[in-house]
Amino acid sequence: MFVRNNIFNHQEKLLSGNDLKEFEDHLLLCEECSLIVSDFQSVASLIDHKRSVEVKDFFQTRTLQRIASDLDRTRNAPSVGLQRILQPIMISFLLLAAILIGLSLGKRFDTKYSLNPTHVNNINAMKSDMFIKDFMDEDQTAFNNH
Repeated sequence: MFVRNNIFNHQEKLLSGNDLKEFEDHLLLCEECSLIVSDFQSVASLIDHKRSVEVKDFFQTRTLQRIASDLDRTRNAPSVGLQRILQPIMISFLLLAAILIGLSLGKRFDTKYSLNPTHVNNINAMKSDMFIKDFMDEDQTAFNNH
């Protein structure tokens, strides 16, 4: 019990002469306490080693600069909510523009293909070759109504 109560004092070299002698004598006789002190010393040396590791030069400065640049980038970026609203509006606008351009090009190059006399004669010739009288009659009424 003496060893367990004084293990920190031993590590910090705060034990007096008699206490130190009693502590070390007990460690020679008791294997369990010796193992505890050995484990404690290895943990303490590992902690001391981790404390002594020096940080690379300018590590703190670079880290703070990185944080500041990330913050500036997020402040200067457009709002996500605004982007969610603007993106569908722009897509709708582009789709509407494409439809209007397509309609205007369609009106511009409209040649009334089915009413062209050459094409009507070709269609009638194909109908008569196929012997489809009903089809010819329906087609004639459809063309006559326009």
